[in-house]
Amino acid sequence: MPAQSVRAVVLAAGKSTRFKRKKSKLLSKICGREMVLFPLKILEKFKIPVALVLGYQADEIKEIVEKSCAVPVDYFLQHERLGTGDAVLCSQEKWDQDNILILNGDVPLLTPEIIEDLLTRHEQEQATISFIATRMINPTGYGRVVEENEKIKIIEEKDCPEKFREINKVNAGIYVIKRSFLEESINKLQKSSVSGEFYLTDLVALASDQGLKVQVVLAAFDAVRGVNTLQELWAVEQVMRSNLIKHWMNNGVRFELAQSIHIDIEVEIGPDSFIGTGAHILNGTKIGEGCFVAAFTILENTTVGDETTIHSHSVIQDSRIGNEVHIGPFARLRNNVVIADNATVGNFVEIKNSSIGSKSKVKHLAYLGDTTVGKNVNIGAGTIVCNYDGFTKKPTILEDDVFIGSNNTLVAPLIIGKGAYSAAGSTITRDIPSGDLAIARARQENKAGYAKKLKNKKIISKAESVSQLECKKKDNLKFHFLGAVKTSSVKTGSVKTGSVETNGKSEDRL
Repeated sequence: MPAQSVRAVVLAAGKSTRFKRKKSKLLSKICGREMVLFPLKILEKFKIPVALVLGYQADEIKEIVEKSCAVPVDYFLQHERLGTGDAVLCSQEKWDQDNILILNGDVPLLTPEIIEDLLTRHEQEQATISFIATRMINPTGYGRVVEENEKIKIIEEKDCPEKFREINKVNAGIYVIKRSFLEESINKLQKSSVSGEFYLTDLVALASDQGLKVQVVLAAFDAVRGVNTLQELWAVEQVMRSNLIKHWMNNGVRFELAQSIHIDIEVEIGPDSFIGTGAHILNGTKIGEGCFVAAFTILENTTVGDETTIHSHSVIQDSRIGNEVHIGPFARLRNNVVIADNATVGNFVEIKNSSIGSKSKVKHLAYLGDTTVGKNVNIGAGTIVCNYDGFTKKPTILEDDVFIGSNNTLVAPLIIGKGAYSAAGSTITRDIPSGDLAIARARQENKAGYAKKLKNKKIISKAESVSQLECKKKDNLKFHFLGAVKTSSVKTGSVKTGSVETNGKSEDRL
């Protein structure tokens, strides 16, 4: 069926009460993509325009759709939750094609092939209504597809009599309806006496009772299952993640412990690459060929070149990594970091908004912020760039062949010229010209024999402290003893308590 003859209506007005969360379920992400976007991406592929019916958190859903969806979308608001029939009626203004495709916004596993099959069968059979059905072991919660006396109807779970509850053929909530029939029949729907809702499914019985063609198209349950609880969300994400991993396995990617990997939809991984246990490969990430991504690494919106190794527990966001680079373990790169080919970023290094030139090394316990590092630069252990003065971020430039000694503090703004050296333990506050050595630390002074004097002084001081503590303990003991006696007036044996006048006050003494 030509897409030009189809208008889609996507129902996304529900409050998601069974999620028991404040946020609409349609905003929940599955493998990095909001749930509502999954059916819209399929419609985008077929270039079918969309009427999106919103209700709960309409503004938030609209914002996500406008950012991510290329297909034309018109928005309609369902003010009252009066069922699927009422929701579809809200979009009547945009029933501008011969056939209206209606589906829910919570079918993330739906495939383009199923929609294509539905549209094709609808056209071939010249059906008035075509809809997707599936079979389930436990149909609880779904509308039953009842076929008897050459008639077809769908009975919703809330209204289903006991005799039909064992039917395992259920409605998936995806329909194609001829516009002419929809326009003349939508207002004939009756409100359910049980739920108080208008069911779109009642159109199936209306068409069948008139002898019009109703086409049922079967699909696998996993592909059309809805998401109404957090457990169902978890189950759907397991299916989707498993499918993604299988896809990349088929393209030559090795996963160390596949069931532990979190992988999003919008990623790319080259053949011969290895993904370790517990890795997170998040949206926008592109990994080249022959890469090694070790356990518990997180890559988000990051490009990684060929033959690069990311050691364990590294976190890299919004960055570009070159070919044959080594990073980590326990490295963090964020906010537009660029690492050129053959560079090394070692353990416990954080880099922010900086670039590292080819064959340069930042190997141990360092922080670089707003820093441009040239080629063949060595940055010693414990080096910190002080890029923030409390008001603005300031740049630091290290030109080619610079050597920064261990435990340096580089106070921005700063330019260290080509081939310059800085001594270990320096605090560099001024530019270093090319080829110069900068030493910025206090001159060392050695005092002969002073270590022994210092040690003896500490021993004496400690002894005095112990003596004072013992005296204090004795005074406290005496005080408590006298205090206890003072309050006593007991006669024990031949010892009597006597009264003594002290400072005008009477005290009892033994």
